[in-house]
Amino acid sequence: MGTVEGKQLSFIDRFLTLWIFLAMAVGVLMGYYTPAVTGFIAGLQIGTTSVPIAIGLILMMYPPLARVKYEEMGKVLQHKKLLVMSLLQNWVIGPVVMFVLAIIFCAAIRNT
Repeated sequence: MGTVEGKQLSFIDRFLTLWIFLAMAVGVLMGYYTPAVTGFIAGLQIGTTSVPIAIGLILMMYPPLARVKYEEMGKVLQHKKLLVMSLLQNWVIGPVVMFVLAIIFCAAIRNT
């Protein structure tokens, strides 16, 4: 194969799978050897939402979302019809469809 041009992955990105498995192993070992930690983390819930998991997901999703090319906003705003359709699909149609699907699946599960 030829050489790959462009940026090389950073040290963290290159070994991301390793870091994930190490974090999982640390979590399992902490839960096994220190049960108090498990109780503490379980106490960090609001309703059925785990606050540490919610924070972790936000921290994980922020970097890709923050890479918006704001200098390109002028080009986007020139296409008003495309912008309106995108906003309509993402903020109105998508949530309505997901809500309806949730009702359908919950009703199907309840009737089984």
